[in-house]
Amino acid sequence: MNNLTSYLFDIKGQPKEVKWFKNAMALFLLYKVGVYIYLFEELFSSNKFIYNQSKSVNFLVDTSYYLSNHYTTLFAVFLIIVVAIISILELLNKTNVFARFVLWIVILNINNFLFQTLTAGDYLLNQMLFFSVFLTTKNHSNTILNQLLTAFHNISLVGIKTQVCLVYILAAWFKIYDIDWLQGTAIYSVFQIPEYSNSLLASLPQWFCTLSTYLVLIYQLSFLVLVWVKPIKKYILGFGILQHLIIAFGLGIFSFGIIMIISYILFLNYDYKSLRVNA
Repeated sequence: MNNLTSYLFDIKGQPKEVKWFKNAMALFLLYKVGVYIYLFEELFSSNKFIYNQSKSVNFLVDTSYYLSNHYTTLFAVFLIIVVAIISILELLNKTNVFARFVLWIVILNINNFLFQTLTAGDYLLNQMLFFSVFLTTKNHSNTILNQLLTAFHNISLVGIKTQVCLVYILAAWFKIYDIDWLQGTAIYSVFQIPEYSNSLLASLPQWFCTLSTYLVLIYQLSFLVLVWVKPIKKYILGFGILQHLIIAFGLGIFSFGIIMIISYILFLNYDYKSLRVNA
């Protein structure tokens, strides 16, 4: 119990990694803003190909469907500008809990509006932005409030890492019930689909794809354990980065691949005792 109390209230964990993580998230959101602007005609204009579906459940749920329920082109432009401004302020370290909460709500609205175009990366982005609301390395003059903010900060760190581990656990769970993964043909089959591949990936020999299939499966099954083993952690994360770069640039599922790589930043330092010594 004392160790838990110390972890929650003593210091805000991983200040350096949190800063890198938040900056990377802000840059990714600015990239998303660029995509929204580039594809504005297709996504948000009066001639958009997105089907606008209203949804009404209750006040709390409806706050994340406000754009869908009250759609106008001008409102969409306003939300995109809000994302750009808060992301830039985040890079300048000028945000607070309220600004990050607004950013999370705005992205929820945009993603719910564009639900037909989303990938797993967009849903993971929603979760990470929620936890990022409470990530702050700044200290407050009020001791009690500072301890409360520290606790939320540290819980959010655990929350983001748990999300990443759940991604791999669930992915591995479904893969072990898929005959293509068990037979080692899954990656080769995907690389033969033009929409999810390119000439380089499609030309890879089958034995290499079979080996890669089993390595990915082993990686996802063991990530929850091996990522905490310091001597091999850099190799585990290195393999994961390579895997997600292929997903992002080879398979074209860019958001998911990049979001997963960004999340790795928070796994760079997990030794809380050394943090306390160095703080």
